[in-house]
Amino acid sequence: MTKKFDFGAHIVEQGEVVSLAGWGTHQSVESAYSYCKKISESHYENFVIVNKFTPAEHVQHIQNIYAFSRYGDDLGDDAPFDNETRWKLLDAWENDLSEAARNNWSGSPKHPILIAVQITARECNIPLEPFWKLIQAFKMDQIKTRFANFNELREYCYYSADPVGHLFLYVYGHDNDELRELSDRTCTALQLANHWQDIARDLEQDRIYLPEDTMKKYGYTYDDYHARVADDRWRSLMKEEVDRAQEWFDSGAELWQHCDPRLAVDLMMFSWGGQAVLESIRKSNYNTWKKRPTVSKFKQFKLLFKANRAWKAAQR
Repeated sequence: MTKKFDFGAHIVEQGEVVSLAGWGTHQSVESAYSYCKKISESHYENFVIVNKFTPAEHVQHIQNIYAFSRYGDDLGDDAPFDNETRWKLLDAWENDLSEAARNNWSGSPKHPILIAVQITARECNIPLEPFWKLIQAFKMDQIKTRFANFNELREYCYYSADPVGHLFLYVYGHDNDELRELSDRTCTALQLANHWQDIARDLEQDRIYLPEDTMKKYGYTYDDYHARVADDRWRSLMKEEVDRAQEWFDSGAELWQHCDPRLAVDLMMFSWGGQAVLESIRKSNYNTWKKRPTVSKFKQFKLLFKANRAWKAAQR
């Protein structure tokens, strides 16, 4: 796994945010772009965000969007503060985003990622909303750590995952509600796959995304969860949630037929990468406590080969 990008230290004095890491640095567009590129190349994902199939004119925009998401994730997950202070960091990030979006993305943000995002938003006609929603998801992580049912989890995905798909659609020139609804299916499926992949890691932060009603259905308790019990009850409930994620992946594939065929190849790879995680969970007999399911390099190579054939078809 690639080591996470080191964004630097956030300065907080007497409980108030003085400076976010990166403020005032890389202030030229060229430097801001380079900074976002470096971030996008420093994080491990189940599939690379920018790949050889990404059209050259879209690469920097996608790197800017990815950097924005990863920085917010760092504020909400990795900043060495309590939840209340992390919320304040996210408030500062949200305020800087609002400044960037001022006057049709012509404001003066302090952070280089937002300098880059400004240009992406202007050139791709992206509204403030999807960026704002992602920040709300990071804030939700500070106060909501349990989900009573799938509807609550789905609402979380509405903020944490679906906006990413909308941003990709805008980059590729699509501003269409029907396409956004189809995109939501794949994005939610990817978020679910990530949750079931990171069961153990999330518990270390006292976050349990597994719907409580699914646990109750199989007689699995929170005490069992904290004890990391992997018995038949656990395998049954995990199978149900993995199958549900698969259904969302299957229904999301319809988008491939209606969008830019070059974007469709990216969507295929993201979807296949997420489904490969589900396959890895199945192969482990659903024991995600024992070992974090991953997508092997060999599997990634096979999926790239498969995507290459789809790319050649898209070119035609």
